[in-house]
Amino acid sequence: MGDYIEGLSIFYYWNANTVFMVSAILIMITSFLAGCGAFKRCKFLLFAYMVMTVIIFILLLAASAFLLDNGLEDSHLLPFIQDSMRSLIHQYQWDVAARRSVDIIQENIGCCGGYSADDYSTIHLPVPDTCRDQITGNQFKYSCGEVLSQYLEILTGWITGISLSICLFQCFSMVATICLWHLIREMESR
Repeated sequence: MGDYIEGLSIFYYWNANTVFMVSAILIMITSFLAGCGAFKRCKFLLFAYMVMTVIIFILLLAASAFLLDNGLEDSHLLPFIQDSMRSLIHQYQWDVAARRSVDIIQENIGCCGGYSADDYSTIHLPVPDTCRDQITGNQFKYSCGEVLSQYLEILTGWITGISLSICLFQCFSMVATICLWHLIREMESR
């Protein structure tokens, strides 16, 4: 996946996923705070947990919205991948890094060109062997823009689905924490 992201310069997709990973780490830390706050009956730790939960909730919602806006096939992703592949193909003859990126993407994913195999013929290059199935020798009929954006769309669906599920569970945990907060306050007032 790193080769695809680096080769096509879709770092925004990786950065959005980094927000999800940071949020997961923060969830683990705040869960520990909530457990300690409940065990010690400490309102300060419970308040810190509630504040952090709201921050994490906003982070997850924002990252999910950004990824859904930029990670689906019908979003900005498909034209971006197509243009990136086409520019790499234009550098294919003389740039070793571009050739490596194009070959890795085409061979591993099973695709050819950014828009189609015609990307090579328009600049008078022969279609490389990485555009062909190694067993049958047939040329791949789908472009790398289509195949990679469909692949990333599935990942985007899973990631945002899990993220939004966590947001739902955070709503329930906030209700439970508020009830615990009021219970501790009642116990202290007696």
